[in-house]
Amino acid sequence: MKTLNDFSIFGQIAKELQNFKQDKISIAGTENNNEARFLNRNQKGYLFSQYETLNLIDLYYNSKFETGPMDSEGQRKLFLNICAFRADVASKMIDLDTKDFVFIPDEESSKWLSYFISKEFKDWARQNYFGELINDFVERYPKYGTVVSKKVGKKIINVPLRNLVNQQDAKDLKTATHVIEVHEKMTLDEMQEYPDWDTEGLEMEYGDTKTVYERYGRVPAKWFEKQTGQKAKGETVDCVTICTLVEKKGKKDTEYTGTVLFCEEIKDRPYQEAHWKRQDGRWLGIGEIENLFENQISRNMIANLRRRALLWSSKKVFQSPDDTISKNLIRDVKDGDVLRIMPNGNITQVDMASREVGEFQSAEQVWEDNSNQKSFTYDAATGENPPSGTPFRLQVMVNNAVASHFNFKREKLGLFLKRIITEDVYDIFKRENSKAHTITIFGTEEGMTDLRKIASIMELNKRIKDWAMSDDRTVPNFDAWKQAIELSYQEKSHLFVEIPDSAYDNAKHHVELTITGEEINTEAEIATLTTIYQSMIQSGDPRAEQVLSRIMGLTGKNLEAMLGTKPQPVANTPTSGSAPKSSIANPQLASGAKTL
Repeated sequence: MKTLNDFSIFGQIAKELQNFKQDKISIAGTENNNEARFLNRNQKGYLFSQYETLNLIDLYYNSKFETGPMDSEGQRKLFLNICAFRADVASKMIDLDTKDFVFIPDEESSKWLSYFISKEFKDWARQNYFGELINDFVERYPKYGTVVSKKVGKKIINVPLRNLVNQQDAKDLKTATHVIEVHEKMTLDEMQEYPDWDTEGLEMEYGDTKTVYERYGRVPAKWFEKQTGQKAKGETVDCVTICTLVEKKGKKDTEYTGTVLFCEEIKDRPYQEAHWKRQDGRWLGIGEIENLFENQISRNMIANLRRRALLWSSKKVFQSPDDTISKNLIRDVKDGDVLRIMPNGNITQVDMASREVGEFQSAEQVWEDNSNQKSFTYDAATGENPPSGTPFRLQVMVNNAVASHFNFKREKLGLFLKRIITEDVYDIFKRENSKAHTITIFGTEEGMTDLRKIASIMELNKRIKDWAMSDDRTVPNFDAWKQAIELSYQEKSHLFVEIPDSAYDNAKHHVELTITGEEINTEAEIATLTTIYQSMIQSGDPRAEQVLSRIMGLTGKNLEAMLGTKPQPVANTPTSGSAPKSSIANPQLASGAKTL
């Protein structure tokens, strides 16, 4: 019996890799014992293998059979893909973008800092291709049923599920007994890009590659102390170990050796995860491809049976009681030949017509309807017109059901992305924008109107202060000053704002996900507001302009950006006693921000 002193990280990783590929866990109806994993396809209950499921998902998404493209008779099999389309529809329905994430202030003093953070974060996310990462998550989320992100230095990456070897029945990756990330075909140059990795013990020549295993999990404290020279607390240590693996087959047993490139104790694992649909007893979520496994098998079976029926019905077969007639009329009889037929002999065509067309169509429709029910891919989701004669109320109910289903899935993905931004991305963003810098706010951006008002008030206050500190005791026309300043700012196409050092460190805010049209019907809302706007215009209601701005906002347009600012009358400036012209350089904004 092996003890902790006999622990080998190489043997442990090899064992976990082997168990992941060979073992199946019991979800329902069977015992999870050594015999269960060797059951054949007629097994009872629900046994699950994460390795086999992911492999089948990739095969079905790419229209490939497990057993190859040919059947037992050498005929090519047809794959009628019904699951890839539905996975892509689901991705379309839950699409998110960086513009949907807004930093909401928790205190009044952080109002404008949160506004500037939201603006800069969108620009920063675009420059760092964070939108592409979100698109990758959106595409993989319904396909595999699970997406995993990982923080690596200053980057957030999407971890391919095929590269993960983990406890199959874990609740999540942070509490799993082990998580192994497999990095295949790494060159020595790629390994040396990580300065903390010890690559001196590797025997590699130019062009050689090795598979590197990155394992997160607990190891014996004695092994950890021997490997790192650091004192450990307790009998085991949760750490990350990065190593290579070499298999040496002996006469009796197989031994595993390798090189430890890096080992370090950790407090938290760098993974975040989201699941399309969960099943108790397994870590991997259930995506749309797996959800349609049975439907895909049935549609393929029907398609190939129908192809065979059509193949036979296309053949020309004849029959005759006369055994002197040629055996093959197509090959042995030429055009114009005269056939000698015995008395009472004749040639008739065998009826090869297929009479199961109706049954095939009925079976296909049953599985098509079932696929739509399981994936919510009704007309409202695919963009197709509903069948003629569909009642309006029924179509509205279907549309609401589809919207509710995908909004729920999108919310789960949104919470996953919010965790990434809050716990991982924002720290990177804040470090890169900690020094004093200047940002530009353009007239087409949301919030520019309020920023103009604040800058106007600040400049007016500065002018009044300068006048009060001067020797001039002639009372100026403050209203004229105010209107002149406001007009000058309205004519500016953009404003410059200075952000001081470490200003974002003091901001109190949280991240919210806002999706246009998620809770309302945008077209119906625009129609209602248009009716209200027309009524207000006829009655001369001054609030009509606010309604028009709301309508433009729903269409994604900015009223001021299209038409410019509304001109205002300027009061006559007195000829005497007016304060001298002055401009404010960097007037103070809330929480330390400045305008130029």
